[in-house]
Amino acid sequence: MEIREENLNVMLAELLSERGLKALGEVIIKDRGKSPRPDVHLTINGVRIIIEGKKPGKWEELKQKCIQRLDDGICDLCIMVEYLHIPIESLEPSQLEIKRALIKGIYKVGIMTYAERIGLEKWLNISPKTDMDVYNNVSFDELLNYVMSAYDKLVREDILSPVISRIETVISSFARNVGANISIDRLKKVLELREEHEKDEE
Repeated sequence: MEIREENLNVMLAELLSERGLKALGEVIIKDRGKSPRPDVHLTINGVRIIIEGKKPGKWEELKQKCIQRLDDGICDLCIMVEYLHIPIESLEPSQLEIKRALIKGIYKVGIMTYAERIGLEKWLNISPKTDMDVYNNVSFDELLNYVMSAYDKLVREDILSPVISRIETVISSFARNVGANISIDRLKKVLELREEHEKDEE
């Protein structure tokens, strides 16, 4: 039985919510259907998560979609799911049967966050990340754990402080260099600044 990817994605989102994501906070699920927007958009405590799911053989397409979603600012975290094996036996499965099959399913999973797309290596002395973490042949429970771990890491990771610290270091270094090479008398003359006694004489 051919089941639409959109249906699998929505059911997967519902399962993730029912089986654990609600422990992180309120979960809001939006199904975008045939719109050019993502199929499934979850929001947990303000963190926007997209699930992009495809049937086998479309991993590169999944990866490019997630990169685009993050670069466009549509989400904070993108979950790529390749449905390697979903054991659906019925010719006309109900939604409940699809959910049960997803729980027994085998997946290839990749998780990417905006932190991996903003180019921190430009500001910090770190090597650029060339690829995302990919997990092969994972069960539904493992998929749930990966999603929860990625969410937890994203909300706990302090991205701005290292960047701010780096900017402050550069500004301080610039100020020191300028201060060491500037003539105060020349600066006063250019800015037409005068001492108090010079004003009194006038």
